[in-house]
Amino acid sequence: MRHLVFLILPLLAACKGPGYRNPGDSEDLRLAIEDENIASRVRIALGQDPETAPYGSIRVQCVEGKVELAGAVDRGAVKRRAEEVALQCAGVRRVRNRINVPIASDPR
Repeated sequence: MRHLVFLILPLLAACKGPGYRNPGDSEDLRLAIEDENIASRVRIALGQDPETAPYGSIRVQCVEGKVELAGAVDRGAVKRRAEEVALQCAGVRRVRNRINVPIASDPR
């Protein structure tokens, strides 16, 4: 019987069921939640700014505090304002502005 215990214990230790968590998992989860919180703050700020609010199509993603803006607007001034608004949000370290402005549109 004692030998059976020594055979089963290593097998049980090797099992990683759905409840298993690596020590680093909680830190990864914390960072992912923080990134989503930052992205949410940027989305809210863009929605409240009078210049960017009409452009609900601006997409926001965040990874490690680096925000990426994407979508399309009709004026260069709106693109620049969206970046300014994002930079003012807590937690934003950098902004990559990939918002498109059609060539034929007003650059102001």
